[in-house]
Amino acid sequence: MEQWNDPTFAYEWAEQNIDNTDRARIIGLLIKIMKDYLGAASVPPRILDIGCGHGIIAAHILDELPGVTLVGVDGSPPMLAMARERLSPFRSRATLIHADFETMSSADLTGGPFGIVFASQAIHNCSDEGKLKTLASCRAVMVQNGLFILYDRIKLVTPALFSVYRSIWDTTGAEFGGQQNEGDSFVEHEATRVGRGDRPGSLEQNVLWLREAGFREVAVVQVVGIRALIVALV
Repeated sequence: MEQWNDPTFAYEWAEQNIDNTDRARIIGLLIKIMKDYLGAASVPPRILDIGCGHGIIAAHILDELPGVTLVGVDGSPPMLAMARERLSPFRSRATLIHADFETMSSADLTGGPFGIVFASQAIHNCSDEGKLKTLASCRAVMVQNGLFILYDRIKLVTPALFSVYRSIWDTTGAEFGGQQNEGDSFVEHEATRVGRGDRPGSLEQNVLWLREAGFREVAVVQVVGIRALIVALV
């Protein structure tokens, strides 16, 4: 994860992902889920964005949900600098916090308690221990009936079915997490994953981690290739 602390790497990555239309569908889905849940449940309109990066999703949320406030957390100072600039028009509705997922505690996550917490393609970069620590810290700062939304990469654990995954990537992968460049063989796929520093867990592991973190209801609501959308309740 050290690469995210390198300003050159962070700014080059952000430049390529400023307005990524491939991810527009999933961003729209996340916002729709948040809007509908806030309308259906008696929870405060305070949202915690775990792994906010350069603030793209946060900006969409604050723009489309005018009644909410948002706290964004990231471990990369360069990313937070870009997020701070992008979210400045929203003034006091947006707050940013620097915290390392590997050592995160609930004390780092100020501004709550939160009605909704989400992590979009963020925690697959950290160790398994870091993932569980992050999830447990989030659980501790949420209100009763608060909604946790996890959209992230999951590990491909069935190499014999690689050609099936590749069919998914070739047809719909671009619309669900930019899966169009995942390799032409399992060996190439794994080499690319390791080279990026990605350490995703399997679908089953992610569900287990959420339960171990203390969430009382956990549901897998969408899986496309190696991207999963999992929701949980406090």
